[in-house]
Amino acid sequence: MKLNQFARLTPDLETQRQELAAIGLLGQSKTDFTRCLQIVYPKLFPEAYSPAAQQQALATVAVNEEQDLKQWLQTNPTRMTQVEFYTVALQLLGFEADTTVDLAEPIAFMEQVKLPHLDHDIETTNDFVEAIYLLLNTRTPKLVNYLDDLANRGFFKHFHKKPNFLIFNGKVQQTFNPDEVLREVVWIESDLDTDHDGKRDLLEATIFRPAVTGVGLKVPALFTANPYFHGTNDQPDLTHDAQSGLTVKTTSHTREEVTYTPDAPLDLPHQEVMGSSQRAEVYGDENGIYSLNDYFMARGFAVVYSGGVGTRGSDGFRSTGGVDETASAVAVIEWLTGQRKAFTNRTDGITIDAWWCNGSVAMTGKSYLGTLAIAAATSGVKGLKTIISEAAISSWYDYYRENGLVVAPGGFQGEDADVLAEETFSRQKQGGDYLKVKAAWQKHLAAITANQDRETGDYSAWWDERNYRNNLSHITADIVSVHGLNDWNVKPKNVIKFWEGIQDLPVAKKLFLHQGQHVYLNNILSLDFTDMMNLWLTHELLGVDNHAETLLPDVTIQDNVTPETWHTVTNFGENNPAVTTQQIPLTQLNPSADHFTDHAKAIYVANHDDPDRFEAAIIQPDSDYAESRLLLTQPTATTDLTLEGTPSIDLHLSIDQPTGILSVRLVDLGPANRFNPTPTVLERNGYQLAYDFKTDNRLEFTPSKTITAAKLISFGHINLQNQQSSYQSSVIEPGVAFDIHLELQPTHYTIPAGRQLGLIIHGADMAQTIQPDQPVTYTIDWAKSQLNLPHY
Repeated sequence: MKLNQFARLTPDLETQRQELAAIGLLGQSKTDFTRCLQIVYPKLFPEAYSPAAQQQALATVAVNEEQDLKQWLQTNPTRMTQVEFYTVALQLLGFEADTTVDLAEPIAFMEQVKLPHLDHDIETTNDFVEAIYLLLNTRTPKLVNYLDDLANRGFFKHFHKKPNFLIFNGKVQQTFNPDEVLREVVWIESDLDTDHDGKRDLLEATIFRPAVTGVGLKVPALFTANPYFHGTNDQPDLTHDAQSGLTVKTTSHTREEVTYTPDAPLDLPHQEVMGSSQRAEVYGDENGIYSLNDYFMARGFAVVYSGGVGTRGSDGFRSTGGVDETASAVAVIEWLTGQRKAFTNRTDGITIDAWWCNGSVAMTGKSYLGTLAIAAATSGVKGLKTIISEAAISSWYDYYRENGLVVAPGGFQGEDADVLAEETFSRQKQGGDYLKVKAAWQKHLAAITANQDRETGDYSAWWDERNYRNNLSHITADIVSVHGLNDWNVKPKNVIKFWEGIQDLPVAKKLFLHQGQHVYLNNILSLDFTDMMNLWLTHELLGVDNHAETLLPDVTIQDNVTPETWHTVTNFGENNPAVTTQQIPLTQLNPSADHFTDHAKAIYVANHDDPDRFEAAIIQPDSDYAESRLLLTQPTATTDLTLEGTPSIDLHLSIDQPTGILSVRLVDLGPANRFNPTPTVLERNGYQLAYDFKTDNRLEFTPSKTITAAKLISFGHINLQNQQSSYQSSVIEPGVAFDIHLELQPTHYTIPAGRQLGLIIHGADMAQTIQPDQPVTYTIDWAKSQLNLPHY
């Protein structure tokens, strides 16, 4: 176990005293050493309500081999050795005596687990203040820090009577009762008419806000734009068949032709205002979906969810990432910051303000939710202070298409923009509402199907509208981006292209890259992500000068070899001064042949494979697909090699058909216990979010107990007619060689000494691309081809 910690401040002794006094643990007036210990230790058992119960709790903690803490305190000690203090401290943190830790050697254990500690005995009151302050800010095996653990057991319960924001160690504390929350629904008036009925679309929003806001306290808001919030239309017949033929393209396009031009703003009548109210008319019966949001509810933050246009309770139609979806997220922020009207119901014209909001908003969420956070940030909307976007799309073309190809994100064959639009069009769940718009919706959906263009897979103005990277210069919000380096659903290109694009913007920016797939990061035990976000949001939304923008690492990357290890660097990839790009001629990678014929589709069908089995099989040294690929290898590494950045390949090749798909994979070869692709559940419901409140699972990225022969590091695909760009098509003459340059997915990956880097070149990817029946023969000129490998 390693409890890495990056969000801990070290203030001066006087500040520590003041903060300890503010939380009621120790008065500001100086107390003699013995009395100080006798006051503080009983308070560390907030679940014990009486002095007798506290003494009973003290007796459960050992100080040494002869005395428990109750007995030891009764001796009126005048000093405490380092070993004694940390023997007690480890038990208070939740480590079990003689099973988790040897109490005779607490310091060695703390250093192993990466827990901070003083390097001297506790001999004065000041020493004890310093030691106990550090202990409160030390992580526990329950994922949270020790003060949060105390709060989860009732330490701040007395604050619930009159809650307000309390800052300790630069972070806002759990002084609000999350069960005393006002749950309400409002309808926000937008500037949109996506269902073409001549009226402004009303957007439903569900709010959870502290009850104390009803008597005047203003609080910040965490807003999650969640198209799944009110359910989805999970119908098995929504997806497309994986195409069995690759179209030969006969037309090409210019950059001007594929550039999106916004429509003129609509001139729509506003809903007539008949009065105003501070009281909502509808109870918010839908529960929140993100435990990070729930964690901050106990710290006084309001939480807002809105599905946006086309979701149950709202007007309009879904468009999968179009400008209208950005505008519907922006509209919610504008209401929260007093720039837009909302109503208590859909018909009566009674307005309601977010008078309880302090004007500071952050957006949170993963996948589509994080995507809409990026979209809203690129609008430059006033009041959006920061976003925490996880596994988010920055260009929808990079999600559903790649270099002139239709691709299947995450191996979900047949998934596409129209499928997602229909899946999230939850207005269908309300029969009466759906009857009014069914015909218009079907027409709208047909337009999405046509515009997404599964025939050519080329970039177009329709996809350009959904490329948020076009508008990065508008961003004024600070940025936290989180992504899995093994996320083949929303691939890493989406976050790294976004990260590279915001480098010169005058905003604070942080990047987290983990070894998982499409997952949240806030309940991973080895990283204090929630604490880091507490420091961040306390600064961003409450204006506390806690130096979060400089204290938190700019880039935090999880190691793929050593478990529970996180590296911090100043930047990533080509922006990291330690990284150099090596051009490796492919003649150096031991090519055994210069051609292959792609029979992957026939093998796939004969083996009754599915996308998961194909992805596992294509990278194996001994594979059923061996004759439909070329495998090249570097010599076995004698030292560790760390890849970081965006690998690419230059190939000089020919094919025997007028079109074809080329796929390239980088793989780690050699038997090893590699990380599991999804986090392991350490304890179900083991992560408590507040006192007497919700829980989440505690997770960790762990090595597999099974030895595997190979691991996918990165990959890329290209339609060979798109040699110049994703919107320009070239004519291929069978047998005539041409050049391509293909960027693979960005990565950070260490190949340890004793293993090999492998390069696989093959045709159609049965998991990620369409699945053409036509076999294609590929011939590669190794002397004119190279691999470009960023590494250090």
